[in-house]
Parts: sequence; C-alpha cells; structure tokens
Amino acid sequence: MFINVITGACLLGGCSRKQAVITPPVVEEKKEDPADRQAAAEKIAGYAHPEALISVYELNQKIYDTSIFTLDTRGRSYEVFLKSYRYGHIPGAVPILHESYTHPKYTDRIATPPQLQDVLGGLGADNESTVVLYGNDGLQARLFWAMRMYGYDNVKILDGGLDKWKEAGYDITSANSVRPPDTFEFDLARSKMELLATLNEVEAAIGNPNNVIVDTRSRDEYLYKHIPGSINFFYAELLNKDLTFKSASDLKALAENKKITPDKKIIVYCDSGVDSSLVWFAFSQLLGYPNVKNYDGSLNEWLKMDRKTQSGE
Repeated sequence: MFINVITGACLLGGCSRKQAVITPPVVEEKKEDPADRQAAAEKIAGYAHPEALISVYELNQKIYDTSIFTLDTRGRSYEVFLKSYRYGHIPGAVPILHESYTHPKYTDRIATPPQLQDVLGGLGADNESTVVLYGNDGLQARLFWAMRMYGYDNVKILDGGLDKWKEAGYDITSANSVRPPDTFEFDLARSKMELLATLNEVEAAIGNPNNVIVDTRSRDEYLYKHIPGSINFFYAELLNKDLTFKSASDLKALAENKKITPDKKIIVYCDSGVDSSLVWFAFSQLLGYPNVKNYDGSLNEWLKMDRKTQSGE
C-alpha cells in the first residue's frame, strides 16, 4: 500500500516514517483502444526476451497490485526531480535519484551491490517485487542493466514511459508516494558481471574483427571525438515517435546496417554509461544478442585515463 509523505527528505529515502495509511482511490477504468493494446502485446511478444518490457496497457491493469514496484527514474538530479516527479507521475510510482545509485568513489559509475540493494530496500522493494522502471533519458535502462548484472531478473522497462502512459489516457498524480522500507538483497551467486566492459577490455577490442565498439551518442558528438575504431549508433534511433521501442525486425535491420551482428562481442558506450544502457537493452534484451557489454566508465573514464581518441568518420 502507498503512504503519503510530507517532506522531500522522507520521499527520497532513509528517514523514519509514521504517516497514515491511505487506501488507493477507486478510479474509473479507462476505455482503451483494443487495437492499440493488441498491437503493443504483439510487438512485445516478438522480442527475444519479452519479459524485459511491459506495455502501459498491461501496467494499468496491475497499477494497484502490491507486488508491482514502479520506480520513476527521471531524477537525474534533485533539481530535475523537483521539475518532473512533483508535476506528475504514474500513481504509486516511487522516485529514485540517480546520485543514490552512483558509486561513492568513482564519479558517475554504477553503485556497488550493497549500496544499490540498500537504496531499493529503503524505497520499499523486496525480493518478491516485480520492479517496473520508467524514465525519459536512459536512466531506466541503466538501472535495469545494473539490477540484471547483480543477479535480479524480475525487472522490466515500461515501453514508452510516462509520455506513452499519458497518451493512452491514463491518470497521473502529483501526490508523493512511497512504500515502507523493506529488505532487498541481490543474490550475487546469480550475478552477471560479464555485462560490464572495463577500460582494458575496450582497449583490447580496438581493431579486433570479432568485436564491435558502439558509440551511442549523437553524430555531432561522435564526429568531434570518439574511441578509435568505434561506430556510431545514436540511441534515439531505437525509438518510435511515441518513445516506445521499435519492433524487433526494425531494430535488427538498424543493427545489421551498422554491421552489428550477434556473432560479435558488442561493447556500447556514451559519455557516462547512461544512454549506452538503452542500446545495451535493445541489443541484449530485445534482439537477444548473446554478448553485449556496457562500458560503464565510457568516454569520461577513457579521457580521464588519457587514452587516445579519433575525430571524424
């Protein structure tokens, strides 16, 4: 059940909460277009791992299911949180700040498993939760990647995010929502650290015909400076106008046009491992390519470690 909170400090985790329990309001079910719902279901069923994605239509049917734990990942900073979550979000969705799951020592790197599990538990997730992530700038995929890497598989991305939710005519709210803290623990015996590419691994991939390094930034950014030998695949190419992912056949055609094929080891990067997470998600989860890695340090680490770059094509 959801609890209304008074202060932003309590909303974002950690403090003792003794608020009154509020029963979810009874809302009139929206009359959705059956054709749209069917089309979304068929598209998702066509992916290699359809369990990694959920449509707005399916989430709407489960919106007050307490086993569904919806996280609004738009909080790239507290200032962004103030201008996004508080102006409207999916009912029951709990906000999470990017800084809460970044490494305490290495700037912009992903948090350690103990840090991330404490954050998720503090927000109310437990090990029976189906975690649904939505956002608008890649952080939903970064958190998905991290959770899968640390061994938690019951996590999904909301296809199209909040924009698609509103387009479908579903309610949004500005009321703060949190769940009481719970216990969440990663089973590190099931971790998949091979999803992470290191600087040394990227260096070894340069010039290797069995590897492909993918720069997921815009073309202008790529032309200005990129890791030697990398090819450009702008993450926005993955998405339709309504910000849902393109179909499996369309994604496959885009990848093959760039000579990104499942027989190769694929390493994706951007500036800080966020946008590249979206491309990692598309290649590994939607297309099912078996060996896709996200270079979490990305270009920021590459430059900090004084590695060479290229410009132009």
